Amino acid sequence: MKMKKVLATMLASAMVVSMAACGTDNADGSGNGANSGAESAPAKQEEEAKEPAADGEAGGEDSAADTGSKALQPFADTVTIKMGHGLDPNTTFAEGETVENSRYLQWLKEDLNIDVQYDWICSNTDFEQKINLCIASNTLPDAMNVGQTQFLAMLKYDQIQPITEVFEEYASDQLKQYVHSGGDALMDAISSDGEMYAIPAPNLTASGVNTMWIRQDWLDELNLEAPKTVDEVFEVAQKFVDAKLGGDNTIGIVGPASGDQLIARGQNRWGLDPIFGAYQSYPEYWLQNDSGEVYYGSVQPETKEALAKLAEMYAAGVIDPEVLVRSDALEPVTAGRAGIFFGPWWCGYTVDSVTLDGSQEWQAYMAPLAADGKFYSPMSDPTTQYVCVRKGYENPGAVVQIINYLIAYEQQWVNEGKVADTSTSAVYPLFNVYDNADEIEYSYEWLKKFNLGEVKKEDVDTTGRKLLKGDLDAIEVLKLDPKDDFSLEYWDLDNEIADSNIPRLVSIMVGARPLMEEGYEPIYNIYSGQTDTMASKWANLEKLEEETFAKIILGQAPVDEFDNFVTKWYAEGGQEILDEITAAVNE
Repeated sequence: MKMKKVLATMLASAMVVSMAACGTDNADGSGNGANSGAESAPAKQEEEAKEPAADGEAGGEDSAADTGSKALQPFADTVTIKMGHGLDPNTTFAEGETVENSRYLQWLKEDLNIDVQYDWICSNTDFEQKINLCIASNTLPDAMNVGQTQFLAMLKYDQIQPITEVFEEYASDQLKQYVHSGGDALMDAISSDGEMYAIPAPNLTASGVNTMWIRQDWLDELNLEAPKTVDEVFEVAQKFVDAKLGGDNTIGIVGPASGDQLIARGQNRWGLDPIFGAYQSYPEYWLQNDSGEVYYGSVQPETKEALAKLAEMYAAGVIDPEVLVRSDALEPVTAGRAGIFFGPWWCGYTVDSVTLDGSQEWQAYMAPLAADGKFYSPMSDPTTQYVCVRKGYENPGAVVQIINYLIAYEQQWVNEGKVADTSTSAVYPLFNVYDNADEIEYSYEWLKKFNLGEVKKEDVDTTGRKLLKGDLDAIEVLKLDPKDDFSLEYWDLDNEIADSNIPRLVSIMVGARPLMEEGYEPIYNIYSGQTDTMASKWANLEKLEEETFAKIILGQAPVDEFDNFVTKWYAEGGQEILDEITAAVNE
């Protein structure tokens, strides 16, 4: 992991410069990044633009039954761990409770003999800056939950300790399952020189793949096949508009609204990433070719080709006329005026209202394909949250135990009504949403086999799979014959459990089907972080890129304006940044 050490050097040096003006923090203590932007599962599901957290709800049947480790064994002597805490100012507490005196801290003390103390509490919006100051002044808390930039900086400054052995000794079977589910990519993200330096909250791999969602009932009405290439997507969308299948204001392809992203790293509902991918264009990604050359996807000729096609589609009236300025991209979809949009597997939740009333039939496909017939998918980072332990803290096992305890009992607390009046995500120390990276792929595989009668329920291993048992029960009741057709007419939409289960089942069986049945070529970003030059020039380069791309697509600038953009990008800091990243990657 030599590259990560170089990245850490660059990131940390930039961060120290930017933090110098902030002064130093003299607090002796702690931090809890769990509450610096982390959302609870229900909150994520309520926010439409986020991934529904049906797979982010904590809890498990077998968590407490671990063997061969010290998971959930109380310490003989009280272990004290000092932290800080980032708190949403709107968080409410039951009478008599505070962050410093919550039921969670009481339970940890009673059950595990861990005494969590907070040296400071700040707004969750200030937590990242607070930890940055702790890094700069070397006053880290005993444990903290941070993002990648902070993790790499602490690694560079030798401020955190390796936890390979303590993780093996203390981690519950379920926590180990979560971490191992991310494979080599996840382990590389948390390791240096063969040692594990953080406990990650794995991102769902499937959530990084944006597919084409299309009105299957409109395809059927016009006797059309699902499009595969960019030109076919263009043609089908044009036919939707010409036939006015959604009325006079039919939209062929819904794109990002104001505030949404044209392209992104990973999951991007409403984005146009798959059209760029069809040209093997990967804006915002740092990549490396077979010769070892590092390059930035946004300034490549393939990106110009993709922008030219999007401009053509917009001019033809196929892409939403209000793309990039519309206040809500969901509105034309639920109103029945849209034929195509792009997004991850969980977009079945997006259209749950029209799914449940049976008025719209949406299906997902890997499209558009590239000229070689493959679907290229830019992927998300394997994790964005790292729980780390301060170097010198004498009881790192307590950090692992705090996570074990959450994983083992959160769902039980919910089921028993023990946390109805408090927010676990806002108050629990080191809170993260933990899940298997391959949760969706695994669920699809076994739900399909069970639904087709190839296996019995008792044959499916649901250990550590939070929602799969319930999914099996639900699909058994709700799926009608023929079992291999997931059109809405073959679901029992009137069943009393339909509302609470069909959006998720459709998301998996329709939204995840292309990943499993059609396949894709994953594309990974090779660099995340901030170089020295990025600290001062990246914001302007991003603005230049966003404005140029928007103007080209909307016809406000000719396609050749891309060439001027590339020249400016290299001249105004891009070349320096490219050189810095090249040096880091090839060290």
